[in-house]
Amino acid sequence: MFKVAFLSEMMRRFRRDQRGNVLVMAGFLTLPLVGILGITVDYSRASNARQALSSAIDSASLMAARDAQKLTDGQLKERVDLWIRDNLPASAKSEFAGATVVIDRTARTIKISANSNVPTTIGRVLGPQYIAVASDSQSTWGTNKIELALALDNTGSMSNSSKMTNLKTAAKSLLKIMKDAAIETDQIRVSIVPFNTQVRIARSFKDEQWMRYGLTRQVNCRDEWKNNKWVQVCDTETMTKSTWSQSSQGCITDRDQNYDTTDGGSYSAIAQQYPAYWCSQSSLAEIMPLSSDWTALEARIDTMTPVGNTNVTIGAVWGWATLSQSAPFTEAKPTTEPRLKKYMILLTDGDNTENRFTKSGNAIDDRTRLACANAKSAGINLYTIRVIDGDAALLKECASKPEMYYEVTSASQLDPVFRTIANEISAVRLTH
Repeated sequence: MFKVAFLSEMMRRFRRDQRGNVLVMAGFLTLPLVGILGITVDYSRASNARQALSSAIDSASLMAARDAQKLTDGQLKERVDLWIRDNLPASAKSEFAGATVVIDRTARTIKISANSNVPTTIGRVLGPQYIAVASDSQSTWGTNKIELALALDNTGSMSNSSKMTNLKTAAKSLLKIMKDAAIETDQIRVSIVPFNTQVRIARSFKDEQWMRYGLTRQVNCRDEWKNNKWVQVCDTETMTKSTWSQSSQGCITDRDQNYDTTDGGSYSAIAQQYPAYWCSQSSLAEIMPLSSDWTALEARIDTMTPVGNTNVTIGAVWGWATLSQSAPFTEAKPTTEPRLKKYMILLTDGDNTENRFTKSGNAIDDRTRLACANAKSAGINLYTIRVIDGDAALLKECASKPEMYYEVTSASQLDPVFRTIANEISAVRLTH
């Protein structure tokens, strides 16, 4: 009886004693807390693994799109697995079992799906042994058809700070990238439009209906004594077809306003014709229309010489002219052409200083704004580059988007800028 009473009392004390309960409860709670912490850690690892897998698949998708026309479907699928595995972190490589690749050569798309199992660690105490992660990506292969006009400032100030030297290097880098991106004949074509206050075109255009002759200028000015005072007297010279056809000529000035900011027209109207004028500098390089003759394009870049004042308007208008089907140049394809994109890079290093009508920079700026707005409305994607000097606000306004304006503070920056633009224009695209 004593033993029974003693044991009963001991049990009552144990129930009343709170000190040991804390340890017991902690023991019960430890296991789920550890499990929850482990699950949190494991899911964080799984999230990182998914990001790594997604990045690896995106990279493989772009590389597959790049090589789609060079490889068979079987070769592409084999390389996709290798590309993904090479881009995964070491901890994820062993769990990658392979990708599913769907190639549609009609739509020019490649879709890649892949999954991986991330082993759990502490979390496996309460849960699964693995966490499955998956990702997919789709890219469009085959570069768009591209028509690109390089409207490049060739004014005298481009001789400063090695601007012209660096511009030629940068332009050639761009041409190489575009050449390497082309996988079809004439898929990518480029025009070159050197400008100062004028542009210069081939004299073989002399008989075209859009040419205008008859502008005049004052020459041989001298002081003469007339009516008991000295007055300045000048001879008047008229531009003729035979004069314009001479080897030192071939220059065109601004059309009558408001045609000076537009492209094409009805050339039976004199105001819409392109006025032949005396070259202010006979060394101004000629415009080269759209071409995929990469050797000839490089050669034309080499002929550029910095000379003369600045008229950005005429550069923008003639860059546009090379991208349209309307005369003077007719090499461009219609905007309705499938997969065709039209671009212009408009580069200058100075403020507007002179056009056919005025030397007021503000007045010429207004013409430039109109020309840029009209070109963009015609479907041209317009990049602008300011080289050290020039009206930043005007060029930002001219660009199609804020990110399509580039500020170059050193001529040495031109090459990487041109490379960036060329890669952006010609790149294959992720479409997921």
